[in-house]
Amino acid sequence: MKKKIDLLEDNISTIFLKYAVPSIAGMLGTSLYVLADTMFVGRGVGSEGLAALNISIPIMNLLTATGLLTGIGGAAAMSVSIGEKKYDKVNDIFTHGMVLAFILGLVYTIFGIVFIDKICYFLGATNETITLVKDYSKTIISASLFFVLFNSLNMFIRNDNAPRLGMIAMLSGAVLNVFLDWLFIFIFHWGMWGAAFATALSPVVSLVVLMPHFKKGNTDLKLVKKKVDNLILKRIILNGLPSFIMELSVGIVIFAFNNVLMKITGAVGVSAYSIIANISLLCSTIFVGVAEAVQPVISINYGAEKMDRVYKSLKYSLVTVAVLGVVFFIIGRLFPEFLVSLFNEGNKELLNITVQGIQIYFFSFLVMGANITMAVYFQSIEYPKFSTTISLARGMVFILLGLSILPKLFGLKGVWYTVPFAEIITFIIAILCFKKSKDYIEGISESVVS
Repeated sequence: MKKKIDLLEDNISTIFLKYAVPSIAGMLGTSLYVLADTMFVGRGVGSEGLAALNISIPIMNLLTATGLLTGIGGAAAMSVSIGEKKYDKVNDIFTHGMVLAFILGLVYTIFGIVFIDKICYFLGATNETITLVKDYSKTIISASLFFVLFNSLNMFIRNDNAPRLGMIAMLSGAVLNVFLDWLFIFIFHWGMWGAAFATALSPVVSLVVLMPHFKKGNTDLKLVKKKVDNLILKRIILNGLPSFIMELSVGIVIFAFNNVLMKITGAVGVSAYSIIANISLLCSTIFVGVAEAVQPVISINYGAEKMDRVYKSLKYSLVTVAVLGVVFFIIGRLFPEFLVSLFNEGNKELLNITVQGIQIYFFSFLVMGANITMAVYFQSIEYPKFSTTISLARGMVFILLGLSILPKLFGLKGVWYTVPFAEIITFIIAILCFKKSKDYIEGISESVVS
């Protein structure tokens, strides 16, 4: 298969830059979907709108998670197969991944519209907030198919040697979302529904931007007629499950945080967490962008058994996220008031609570990037057991454990301690997983040589 960039032979640092810049830019574009809504809703609708938006965010997480399940799961399998020179499997994997994405997106749309009231109340809506929550959630759910298809297709195209096109598609949707948020909220005064409608239109535009990739001569990727292959489906799902967990856990964590904070501080605490969660989303998506930048390189070289290039790619990613983590931590310690001012205007209580949260919460960034990178690394080499372990540990298990213990010991501060607590423990687990996998891989190589 003809490639513009030779992932098996070109200099690793050169490949890393070519993939990292568009990957990070693209992920930033994705995070702007929710970030822009939060900023405009906070200033245009108020703290009640922020609380309603935060209640609705898990729906976006589910849609993105599903797209990554089929996209990263399929793309990693596709790249490993290319490295193994099993080119006949490439379009089979692509077809299975995209058809699965279509079916799941359609199911979400139908199910979500039919049961919208129950979904909103389950997520935490009250009689006071149900109108705002429903305005946002129903509109997003109506566009489920487009969100899932875009996130899935974008991963395949990025692995098909077109990271720049993926970046352009993601940024096009993000820029449109920001403009339409301003137009619909401040000019047309459409409130929460306007914010949701702006976001729902964005993946449609992004999908249109991706279409030129399939012009003749650009790619060999195509949908093919083939019976369902359960082994391919299993491979896609197992590879993609850690990304699904990682993304979906964001929604579960928001749900859990909202419940705990509502009991401790009421709606103002939920609004404070909404601000912190959105800033954290921005930082974590940059980490994911760096980690996913090396995924195609790692997958194809692992398939070709070039482990020196695999470990070198991993090293570039880990060093980059470590530097970024220190930068994010310093910004949070030095400029918390400025960060809060982007989302809040004149609410002193909200300012004080959020500043305290930022100064504690941002400790997690010192190791968060490494945890995300290791999870993606294990996906890239098709070690779903380790990747799933890391994703579950940092995304749910230790978060929920921390929320059940730390607030009882430290009150509101205990809520903010939860994420650093979870990330530090996960970091230790990731180191152990890497050591075990490396010993196993080297053991196989030695046995083959002998």
